[in-house]
Amino acid sequence: MIKTRLAALRRLLKKQGLDAILVTLPANRRYLSGFTPDDGQWGESSGCLLISQTAALLLTDFRYELTARSQAAYFETLIYHQGLAPLLGMIAPELGLKTLAYESEAMLDMWRSRLEQHLPGVEIKPTLGLVSKLRVKKNSAEIRALAASLALMEKVLDQTLAGELIGRSEREVALSIARAVEDAGAEGVSFPPTVASGPNGAEPHAESGERVIQRGDPIVFDVGAKLKGYCSDISRTVVAGGLEAADERFAKVYGATLAAKNKAYDEIMPGMTGNEADAIAREVIDQAGFGSRFGHSLGHGVGLATHEDPRVGPRADDVLDAGMVFTIEPGIYLPGWGGVRLEDMVLLTGEGCMRLGKLDRFYDLS
Repeated sequence: MIKTRLAALRRLLKKQGLDAILVTLPANRRYLSGFTPDDGQWGESSGCLLISQTAALLLTDFRYELTARSQAAYFETLIYHQGLAPLLGMIAPELGLKTLAYESEAMLDMWRSRLEQHLPGVEIKPTLGLVSKLRVKKNSAEIRALAASLALMEKVLDQTLAGELIGRSEREVALSIARAVEDAGAEGVSFPPTVASGPNGAEPHAESGERVIQRGDPIVFDVGAKLKGYCSDISRTVVAGGLEAADERFAKVYGATLAAKNKAYDEIMPGMTGNEADAIAREVIDQAGFGSRFGHSLGHGVGLATHEDPRVGPRADDVLDAGMVFTIEPGIYLPGWGGVRLEDMVLLTGEGCMRLGKLDRFYDLS
C-alpha cells in the first residue's frame, strides 16, 4: 500500500516538474509512511518526509528515532541534531535538487525562511493539497477502518444516551465519553466531545461547560473517535427527559433538520459538486423558515483527519465521486433557545450514499 501511494505521489511530482516534496502535515506523513506521531502543538514538528523520484527519507529528531525506524519500513530515517533546515542543506546537493515543493497549508513562514537560507540554488515552491488529494478516495481497507472507528463511537454514544443526563454537567458527560472511548480501545477522541445543552446548543462548536442539564433541554452531541489512525464524526440531538419533555419549537426545528439530512442522503450522487450537494439540504431548511440559522457547510471529508477533502458546502466546487467518505450534518441554531444537528458519515458509491454507521437514534415525529 505504501509503495502504491509513493508511486502516485511521484507521478504527480513529475507531472508538475518538481524534483522533491517536503511533507509536514501529520495526516499526510502517516498516509505515505506509516509514521504515527502527531505534532505536539502549533509550531512544533515530530518530523517530515522528503520524497523524490529516487529517495524516500524520514527526517526527525532523537525523540522519535526508534518509532520512525520501526514504523516507516520503506523510508530511510535520518536524525537531525541541528534542526531540519541544516540537514536538508546537506541532503539537497546529494539528491541533485533544483526544486523543492512544500505543503503551504502545513508550514510556518518561519520554517520556509530557514529552508531558503540553507538551500541556496534550490527553488522552494509552495503546493496546496498535492498530497491531501491522494487521500480523498478511500480504498476498501480504509473504509473498513473508518467503519470500525464509527462503530466504536456509536456504541459509546448509544450507552451515553441510554443513561441519565438530567442533573449532570455538560463537562461531566463529555469527560465520561472521552474516557469510554479510550476504554473501548480507541487511541482517543478525534476531537473534544461537544455536549451542548439548552441555549448552549445555539453555538455549533460549543465547548462543554459547567451548565447542568435540565429536563426539556435539547442537547447537541458531536463526538468522534480515532481508531488505528482513522477518525469518526457523528452528531445526535436528544431532549433531556424524552420527547414528551420538549417544548413546542423543538418538533419544528428537529423535523426540518431531519428532513434536510434525509433528502441529502437520498439525492446526493457522484458527479455533483459540493455546493450542489449542500443546496439539497439547505433548500429544505430555507423552506422551513430557518435558512439564516444554518450557517455552516453540510459536510466534510473524514479519514486520517476529522476534516479533510472533499468539501461539501455552499462555496465548495469539489466534484464528489464514488469512494469518497464525508459527513452529512445539517443543523439549525437559535440564539437563546438552542440547536439541533444530526450527522452521519456516508460512503459515496456509484448508486449514491451509503451510511457507514447504524445508530438510529432519531425521533419519529409522525
